[in-house]
Amino acid sequence: MGSPKKLSSVEARNPTQAELALLEYGKQILLKSSETAMDFHKTMLGISATFGTLITSLTPILIWGSKDNKIPMPEGWLLIIPPILMLISAVVFAIGYYPRYIQFNPNIVDDIRLIRERIMKARSLLAGIGLGLFCTSILSLTFFVLLLRET
Repeated sequence: MGSPKKLSSVEARNPTQAELALLEYGKQILLKSSETAMDFHKTMLGISATFGTLITSLTPILIWGSKDNKIPMPEGWLLIIPPILMLISAVVFAIGYYPRYIQFNPNIVDDIRLIRERIMKARSLLAGIGLGLFCTSILSLTFFVLLLRET
């Protein structure tokens, strides 16, 4: 058979101050990016819930504000779409804010990196979906108010 491989000796050294500072900076980036994502979901949850309430309560006033206006029956069902979209966006932001339970070995750096990337990817996806629903809700409300006001 072949000769056994010889292990090379590695000299241990203390990290320099610059390396320690970079390690600390890296830790802060990892912690802050996760906190920022959770804060975004928490903030948008409150905003979408507030706007959902406002949309639901102010839409009839915006459309049928004068005494002479009648509620149009054929198109009136469209008014339920913006509050439903706003409610769904609030639920999506709540799911993004909810902590994840994942089993991993905290002593293996690759496991930590993989779990972090998976969580951040899921939160980014949920943020995109929530923002899309939120914006669609506001745009559809504007469109329906203008559409129904003219009838």
